[in-house]
Amino acid sequence: MDILFKARPFYLDEQRLLKSLQTQKGKKVVSKIKFYHFILALLAGSGFTYLAAMNKDRFWALPFGIAAIFLFAFIVLGPYELYKMRRKNKISLQRLNTIIAKGTVDTCLIQAKRIAVAKEFEDEGDLFIIEYDTDKILYLWDYDYALRKKFPCLQFEIYEEHFFKLFGRLVYPLSERIQPLTIDKKAKWNYIEKMGVPGHLETQNIEFDQLITNIINSA
Repeated sequence: MDILFKARPFYLDEQRLLKSLQTQKGKKVVSKIKFYHFILALLAGSGFTYLAAMNKDRFWALPFGIAAIFLFAFIVLGPYELYKMRRKNKISLQRLNTIIAKGTVDTCLIQAKRIAVAKEFEDEGDLFIIEYDTDKILYLWDYDYALRKKFPCLQFEIYEEHFFKLFGRLVYPLSERIQPLTIDKKAKWNYIEKMGVPGHLETQNIEFDQLITNIINSA
């Protein structure tokens, strides 16, 4: 099976979340740090420098000097970091506006038969093993715990990568949540060390029960 994405109109809850995200990103573009903050930092830094010099043989010289260093570092590095932050948020907001204006999202509809999950062993993420047809398996990694509480389910849509990175959702459930077959996380770890790590959204022609048996026997 090739993972084929097709465009569809937004659902109502997607529209609401995108609008909320648009508002949040719009506020981030307008930074709370203003020009006068740098003037205040310069005055305060100068003051702390003077106090440190006046108390150079006393205990207060060190804390006054440290405070002055941090304030001057803010003056020197702050504008560049502020520029990078504004630029990043502006680009992200532009992409979001483009998606909203388009009014559609690319998804891949999956009709699953059975699903197994192997929880992460260290920090590799949870692995969902999805039987979508006879002797056909789809691997789906949840690296960032982005799956909603209604997953796994037998009918769902997978978002295309760019939308997922912006929206923060990997799948959209279309049916009731099911109880998946649970695989021992140590068995999964041993199996992928031996056979290699399956790619995200990679498919494989293998019988579901045979694959699960192979993984369990790796424990």
